[in-house]
Amino acid sequence: MIPAYALRGNRVRMNQDSEPSRLATHASVPGASEMIADSVLTRRRAQACTRTRWTIVTLAVVAGIAVGFAVGKVPPAMAIISADFGLGKVTAGWLASIFFAFGAGFGVLTGMAGGRIGARNLLLTGLLILGLASLVGAGAVGGGMLLAMRVVEGFGFAAIVSAAPKLIFDAATPKDRDLALGIWSTYMPAGMAIAMVVTPFLIEPLGWRGIWLVSAGSGVVIAILAFVGTMRSRWPEQPRTDTNVVFDWGGARATLACGALWLYSGAFILFTVQWFAIAAWLPTFLTETQGHMATAAALFSALVVATNVAGNLIGAWLLYRGAPRWLLLAGANLIMGVTGALILAGFIPDAAKIPLAIIFSTGSGVLPAAAFSGAAVHAPKPNLIAMASGLIAQGAAIGMLLGPPLMAVVVGGLGSWEDAWWCMLVCPVAGLAIAFGILTIERRRDTGGA
Repeated sequence: MIPAYALRGNRVRMNQDSEPSRLATHASVPGASEMIADSVLTRRRAQACTRTRWTIVTLAVVAGIAVGFAVGKVPPAMAIISADFGLGKVTAGWLASIFFAFGAGFGVLTGMAGGRIGARNLLLTGLLILGLASLVGAGAVGGGMLLAMRVVEGFGFAAIVSAAPKLIFDAATPKDRDLALGIWSTYMPAGMAIAMVVTPFLIEPLGWRGIWLVSAGSGVVIAILAFVGTMRSRWPEQPRTDTNVVFDWGGARATLACGALWLYSGAFILFTVQWFAIAAWLPTFLTETQGHMATAAALFSALVVATNVAGNLIGAWLLYRGAPRWLLLAGANLIMGVTGALILAGFIPDAAKIPLAIIFSTGSGVLPAAAFSGAAVHAPKPNLIAMASGLIAQGAAIGMLLGPPLMAVVVGGLGSWEDAWWCMLVCPVAGLAIAFGILTIERRRDTGGA
């Protein structure tokens, strides 16, 4: 027992000490370092998260939009690039989707890197890589070099989409987190829509290489803005209790052992396979089947992609109002299945195709909001949110990697777009099964079950 006089004599000095100093006196106690870290983190979060730091949220979303722009620049330019390099339809499909090759294979590892170097540094690294790879791609002398640079751009994608949800989670109050993460989920369709609107008008004076330069410049500029903005607006970073650990393999095992995260990742795979296949090939589909001019087809496609943003925001609002995540997943899959099949069906009038595509894109847009929210909720610990988001991003990347080439193979094998209508039912049916699996897990979680 500590004598009373000692406590009295040291009371003033103890009150003047910093929090880490006060706690450090107990560092020799087994497990104290972890308790100290948790205590410091709790105090810092209580102080820092009294209000949502929307500046941080905005910067993270803008960084994501740069990723979406890098994706969306390809579909309107696909025909010109194919003509320049003599690419076939399947290879052109890979040009759109190979961007996601790195994220498809290493999303979780990228999230682990975020746990080591910090989400902020990972975000800045991703933006710089995205910009530099696009710069080199602008000077590509062949299809192989361009494809290789698309893979490198994909590393930037994996880094950004792993880091941003962690930054948003830390910057938002618990009340605003679902809303903020739902807004974040708009990054891909928003960026793609912007690219698909501006590319048809810029490609004639600048060529496709000029579009790549625009993409490169946007990545670097946003990196600078994010660097400056995050210096002025701080958020509580997760303290590392063991700085000698290169990667948190224990955290990786805990993340990979979480069944709910795998289900959310699987739901994202199925969603992106179908949605990105439609988004990537819609300009070609409208040109080949309805005789639209290339510019008109690109603008119609941009409208369809942009409506996915509305779906993302609707999903965020519904989550904010307490809607269950599994229900959003189920509803999105039902809409995707019905409208996706009707878009390709030959008996549907051409005039109904674009309205159906708009319903398809809007309705499916609630799914990403639910998935990113689920990643934050089911991460084993707060410092593993980047890793959990990496797993979700890995699912998204797998779907986007496979979607366009699979569509090309299916349409080529069946002989026409119309004959492929039934394929649009496969992913939504599997997605419905996943939604009900998530329902079961989250009911058990809410009731305190295993």
